[in-house]
Amino acid sequence: MTEPHRAAGARNIPADQVGLLQRIQALALRSGQLLQQMYESGGDARTSVQAITEINAVDRDRDLTEIKARAAGVPDEWVDRVRTLGQRGYPWREDQPLPDPAPRARRSTIRRVADDVEQLKDMAAVHATYLHTRPVDDPVSDMEQAVTQQLRRNMAALWMRAGRTAESIGMSTRERAVLWAVTPREWQQRIAHYLVDKDLGELHTRWRGHGDPAIANAARKSLGRLRRAGEHGPEVPLPDMPMPPQQMLNEAHTAFADPDFPDNAHSAAISAAVEAALPDEAPSLEWTAEDPPLSGTSGPQNEHRAESELEP
Repeated sequence: MTEPHRAAGARNIPADQVGLLQRIQALALRSGQLLQQMYESGGDARTSVQAITEINAVDRDRDLTEIKARAAGVPDEWVDRVRTLGQRGYPWREDQPLPDPAPRARRSTIRRVADDVEQLKDMAAVHATYLHTRPVDDPVSDMEQAVTQQLRRNMAALWMRAGRTAESIGMSTRERAVLWAVTPREWQQRIAHYLVDKDLGELHTRWRGHGDPAIANAARKSLGRLRRAGEHGPEVPLPDMPMPPQQMLNEAHTAFADPDFPDNAHSAAISAAVEAALPDEAPSLEWTAEDPPLSGTSGPQNEHRAESELEP
């Protein structure tokens, strides 16, 4: 049975989508109210820490609701609008105007770019966690070397496809900035997810999955189509690209070593696990500053290397 529709402005929107939009706006509003109350109260440090913890929890709830909304087909433009209205102190109204969404084909392509960038972030977090939880004295196996090398190739291919695709559909600077950005807090949350919420078996399965050659093969096919359309190749300058894979891995490792994890229900377990898992010396599978940069991450020579390596 089809969900009944409810009006938002001059539009008829499915009731489940309206509910998600209402919640996003209400959570954004609540976060701002809590922040204002904290500043106005002039409380002591303990009160401020409690307030910040509550604000972080509300923001995390909103982030998850936004993910659910996009998965349910809510246009990004509507999600952005209600979040902004809530942050500015406006509650939801049934006659609230919403902007025109982008054409469905473009929205679908933007979602594919977002999926590539999300996978890159997850690969970096998983690889960092794998390195920091494996026994330091264990010799590096042939399997580990193979997975690591393929994971690098997969990340390079996804990185190139995300940047080239974003350019081909005319994504704005703001749209790219939202997708590309990764804060230290986000890296910490991603690391904590695998370090605390998952067992080692699940982590290892995820790590091996990120080393599947099918990932790079699929990306190369997409790049082949872009090349035939004149939007990819050694002669085509690189556009505004996502954070290079090397930088993603470096930042993931840095976040893992940072003891200042966000306050949450697992904070004590995270701190203990990090201290227990950190090796005295980095295992040889880790990407270090001395490693040669990934193809296409910096400089014109690397750009051309990336183009040739990723040709189908």
